[in-house]
Amino acid sequence: MAHEGHERILAVQDAPSGLRAWIAIHALDPQPAFGGIRILNYRSERDALFDGLRLSRIMTYKCALAGVRGSGAKTVVIANSILDRPAAIRALGRHIEGLGGVYQTGPDAGFTREDQQALMQETQSVAHFDVDGGMQSAGDATAEGAMHGILRALQMRSELQVDEITVAIQGLGEVGMSLAKRFLALGARVVAADVDKAKSAAAEKLGVLIVSSQQVLAANCDVLVPCAMGGIIHDVTIPQIKAKIIAGVANNTLGHKSHAQRLKENNIDFLPDFALNAGALIEGSHHFHTKETSCPDKIAAIGDTIEHVLMRSMNDNISTVDAAFALAAEKVTGS
Repeated sequence: MAHEGHERILAVQDAPSGLRAWIAIHALDPQPAFGGIRILNYRSERDALFDGLRLSRIMTYKCALAGVRGSGAKTVVIANSILDRPAAIRALGRHIEGLGGVYQTGPDAGFTREDQQALMQETQSVAHFDVDGGMQSAGDATAEGAMHGILRALQMRSELQVDEITVAIQGLGEVGMSLAKRFLALGARVVAADVDKAKSAAAEKLGVLIVSSQQVLAANCDVLVPCAMGGIIHDVTIPQIKAKIIAGVANNTLGHKSHAQRLKENNIDFLPDFALNAGALIEGSHHFHTKETSCPDKIAAIGDTIEHVLMRSMNDNISTVDAAFALAAEKVTGS
């Protein structure tokens, strides 16, 4: 905890509902701390805690890069211990409300619309509250920001024009599907994969070419967009990749930080996840501070962030991950 600089770590339990969760608050200066609720299966409480510590720390850097007035946090819920999901989420909401507003949450992997409705019965500390409150969905906000980042990376590789490219999307959840629609509208060819046959069928009706999960990473494409779970870019998959740009929409896209350097050596531009997928954070924090429900210009500024990361990587001859961390650290420390 001290090594990572975390200010608060809370173990949250509710025996009747089976709730077992961690709330990790990396920093409280500036306040509030922003971070979504991740609900996944974990092998142990220790694994869940490690995930929460790592993700909350990254959220602090994400806030800094995105120009968000706030710091990082994350809630991780052990899905495989839950007995009564609505009751568990309500219990979690009571714990979040008890923090007095210093932590503002929102959706993350595994968190559903039904979870949001249950959560908001017990707490108002929800920064991005989705379409029921007049905002676009968190998935659409994330996709909007990622699109701006990808388009800027394409502009910087002048040989790539958006209406001539192929985009390969791994994962057709809310973010992946929204990105597919956006790039189809821009005239790009889109291929995608998802283990959910219903999602694949829906995308196919839009004009997406559906391939297998194994084929999508090795697809003949210009832009590869991992939108499922993290850790997909690693020693085994990197040699298969033909894309010129990898857009890290999924959190923790890389198996290890060192893989960013391997991609650079292969002349592949990796767009770091914590720089690229900040659309929902930006929109949610903007609403928290102003009560306005949209901020398209601020989300579009993700394109500027990606340009700064790519330029720093090129000028300093470092990986884009190292460049993004360096830029974020400078903003955090004010240097």
